[in-house]
Amino acid sequence: MERIVLEVDSETAKKWRITSQHRKAQLAQEINLKLARDLSNTREEFLQFLDEVGKTMEERGLTEEILQQILRDEE
Repeated sequence: MERIVLEVDSETAKKWRITSQHRKAQLAQEINLKLARDLSNTREEFLQFLDEVGKTMEERGLTEEILQQILRDEE
């Protein structure tokens, strides 16, 4: 296991300091699982989002050729 530091608000920090070691261990495990899930899905979700945007733009008439023309006009 590695240690990381997370910033939380003052009230949460106060509650953490008085929480039992057992409860801290439970919370640490839950946070670890949540971070692992969220961070591993980030790239996949982003790529899926880009695919969806591309499909939507294509449906609306923005083809690769039109996009290239727009980019050339910007130069």
